[in-house]
Amino acid sequence: MPVLMVVHAHPDDESSQTGGTLACYAAAGWRTVLVTCTDGSQGDGGDGVKPGQPGHYPQQVAAQRSCELATAANILGVSDLVTLGYPDSGIPGDYDPPSPSGAFSYRPLAPMADRLAGLLRAYHPDVLITYPPNGLSGHPDHIRTHDLVRAALDITCVATEAAAAVVPQLHYIALSRSRLASLASQARAELGPEAWSPPESMAIDDAQITTAVDITDYWAIKLAALGAHASQSDAAALLKLFTAAGRHDDARWFEEYVRAELHSGPSDSDENLGG
Repeated sequence: MPVLMVVHAHPDDESSQTGGTLACYAAAGWRTVLVTCTDGSQGDGGDGVKPGQPGHYPQQVAAQRSCELATAANILGVSDLVTLGYPDSGIPGDYDPPSPSGAFSYRPLAPMADRLAGLLRAYHPDVLITYPPNGLSGHPDHIRTHDLVRAALDITCVATEAAAAVVPQLHYIALSRSRLASLASQARAELGPEAWSPPESMAIDDAQITTAVDITDYWAIKLAALGAHASQSDAAALLKLFTAAGRHDDARWFEEYVRAELHSGPSDSDENLGG
């Protein structure tokens, strides 16, 4: 059974960014492994209370988000859910949350890389997905997740080089400019001219996309998984956007990736991961 491993920073990232891919490959008979690095404790609390505000209790938030993550993973057909449980770093300057002791983005990389390398050796993924170097959104936990995956890969590649082990294909989550423009246009048509859509800074040139996974048949599953993260305003905003855009019956939906270079050159464009 081939193995797809996806490494994310927070609960809900798996649904918003790779939910369709996870569902698609699970349905195709792949073993899907979801690794979530942080506990999400700097997310929204009850009634939308933000980190650092009165009534925000990180342990309660983490417990709520853990339940939501388990529900979403089940909806997506995830075979193995691994939660590393590092404290969420929050977004500096957003709601001015306190930096929790030992927050993920501040922790020494080496011990965490050894831990993730152990998971790579245990699961032997054929395909590995995570964020690009800028974290896609620039969030410090996303950037740290990228660094962690690359460091863990370096460890496993060195340790297994003599045995000529197969190195997983590494893909970075991406969003093309044309797809972002299409999504924004559909959202404005359904929700009005002030409808929110992801910022242009998250997009890359279409020519840089190497893989586009058609998730049209799994779009409803992706939305259901995203809806499981009901406590989070960001997830709710994305769900509203995706639901509005999805009202076009003839629309095709894709999740896009960039094949990363490890020890060999980049691949040609492909419609599937592991192709």
